[in-house]
Amino acid sequence: MAPGFLHWLKREFGPAPTAAVGYSLGGNMLGCLLAEEGDRCPLDAAVIVSAPFMLEACSYHMDKGFSRVYQRYLLNLLKANASRKLKAYPGSLPVDLRQLKGMRRIREFDDMITAKIHGFADALDYYRQCSAMPRLSDITKPTLIIHAKDDPFMDHHSIPPQEQLPANVEYQLTEQGGPRWLCQRHSA
Repeated sequence: MAPGFLHWLKREFGPAPTAAVGYSLGGNMLGCLLAEEGDRCPLDAAVIVSAPFMLEACSYHMDKGFSRVYQRYLLNLLKANASRKLKAYPGSLPVDLRQLKGMRRIREFDDMITAKIHGFADALDYYRQCSAMPRLSDITKPTLIIHAKDDPFMDHHSIPPQEQLPANVEYQLTEQGGPRWLCQRHSA
């Protein structure tokens, strides 16, 4: 869907320079898109921030230490959305409310819901097919990747080896800056 929409934008609005910013899982998806589309990608540049490029490793990292707090927060958001969907459209997901309430890890959610509704065998199949890390060397557009060492969703597995990145991809690793804002209360 994304490539089609981007091509439509180019047709509709002409050759204006176009860039995209992908954050977190959206950054991983943007990395996959850039790699798959190569020179055909209608984007002129991209910025990827805090992307979990190795989904399987990141799913296990979220079971450790303080990362569990973030996992619980995100999982509760996912479960709340899925619960609303099940109540409004019974049978629309491959689980029932009891199964949904019993989930304790994002990996379980991905195994029982995400993978199934998107045609993957299980979470592992989804993680392996949708991780951007093995594809980053195929990116042909100017791209900036920014990660933080203190990101609670990632460990060293999500840091791409500099020697495997093409010259058009710049990588910045900061000491701080992970998405801690997720659990902060926002005032209106």
